[in-house]
Amino acid sequence: MKRILLAVILGAFLLLIANQSAQAGEMDVLVNKLVEKGVLSPAEGQIILDETKVQVSKDLATQSSYSVPEWTQRIKASGDIRFRTQYDSGKSNTTTNGTANNGILDQRWRERVRARIGLEGKVNDFTYAGVRLMGGQTASNTGNDTLGGGAFGYFSKYPVEWDQYWIRFEAPQDIVKHYGQYFNDAKIWLGKFANPFETTDLVWDNNINPGGAAFQVVGPDVKLGPLPSFNVYSNGGEFVLDESASINTDPMLFAIQVGAKTVPFGPFDSTFNVAGAVYNFENLKNKTPLANTAGTNSRVWNGDLSGVTGSILGSYKYEYDVLDLLFTIDNGKFLDWNLSNGLYIDLIRNPAAVENSGMLFGGYLGKKKPKEKNDWKIRAEYRYLERDALPDFMTDNDWYGFGTQTSTIAGVVNGIGTQNNNGYPAQNGTNGKGIVLASEYMIFKNTSLNLKYSWMEPIKSDNKTDPWNEFMFDVLTKF
Repeated sequence: MKRILLAVILGAFLLLIANQSAQAGEMDVLVNKLVEKGVLSPAEGQIILDETKVQVSKDLATQSSYSVPEWTQRIKASGDIRFRTQYDSGKSNTTTNGTANNGILDQRWRERVRARIGLEGKVNDFTYAGVRLMGGQTASNTGNDTLGGGAFGYFSKYPVEWDQYWIRFEAPQDIVKHYGQYFNDAKIWLGKFANPFETTDLVWDNNINPGGAAFQVVGPDVKLGPLPSFNVYSNGGEFVLDESASINTDPMLFAIQVGAKTVPFGPFDSTFNVAGAVYNFENLKNKTPLANTAGTNSRVWNGDLSGVTGSILGSYKYEYDVLDLLFTIDNGKFLDWNLSNGLYIDLIRNPAAVENSGMLFGGYLGKKKPKEKNDWKIRAEYRYLERDALPDFMTDNDWYGFGTQTSTIAGVVNGIGTQNNNGYPAQNGTNGKGIVLASEYMIFKNTSLNLKYSWMEPIKSDNKTDPWNEFMFDVLTKF
């Protein structure tokens, strides 16, 4: 009994030392000496060491440990590395000698790597800051480096770009204390940061990190009679698309989204999320894009100046004021099985253009966000995106649209040239429809194998371009 009491006292003493100044190695030595002297049994020594490690971990998580420098407890590092094998195939309007008119061959194998690493720091109780680095090319949304691609063949090194750098303000504690139900989840973002909106792959490529200022607010839970509890949220911001000293009408994106999300309810633990957004792309008409464009939107080519002031060749023919309506349902069960599943619908429309509609219908089985070993997920989607439903620098980089990549005039009617809608495949473009089938399996914690197949064809194609196929096999690990 005395030995057990002594072990408890020594354990408490060691925990105190751990919280003040002792390092793990020093504690191991001390406990081992006590075991050698017969003060503690080996089992009692191991119990004390295990409990000490647990306590130190808790202190680090709550930023209350004195055994490591204080500033290190305010910094979080994260990142991921992805290796991809990608195969593309289809008929690209090739000539008789097999050379594609637009530079895309019928079949292409690629091995691609993406790496990202970021740091986030807590500056004070309501200020955070972060940076992230990613590979890939400057004038592209994708973070992929194609091995041996372009100017980086024969084992060349690849460049690293700033992907994010931001400041985030959260509600100060004195405001939360008095008005927490309204401001506890309020955030303001400044810089270049992760997408603040509820989205699908129809509207935003998941590699886009918009630059400017944004806000996010989540309201308190609301209960209306027999309806499930829900909260109302809002996201919005202003983002710079292009800045030039020679003009005073720089292209900008002003966006606002309002939605409502329920708590889990019903026999299937269902969660509903409904959101509406307006994406106002200001001053795009008459501007010529310089980066990330797939060339599938309607442009002003030689002679095609209808409704356009000036003669800016290759510039956008329309404005883009996109309306977006998003529906999502996530279920914790499927009939009598504890199998998560969900459905999602995304509908968009740009009233400023003629070919102006887009839609995505999708569903999944398995964990919504697989993380632990043996977690899995399968999903299927149908996408339809008309030529001017959305600017073609916004769309999914792993999806092909179909449109003009030259300024060739298809014909002249009443003295006005018309854009050639020949339907050449263009990565991350518009004027495309098709299906996506994908799976994800966690072979280890935070390490997954992903398969994805996309079948795409043009909505409008003067030359009847054949469908385009894309297959991707990924190995992804996060840390």
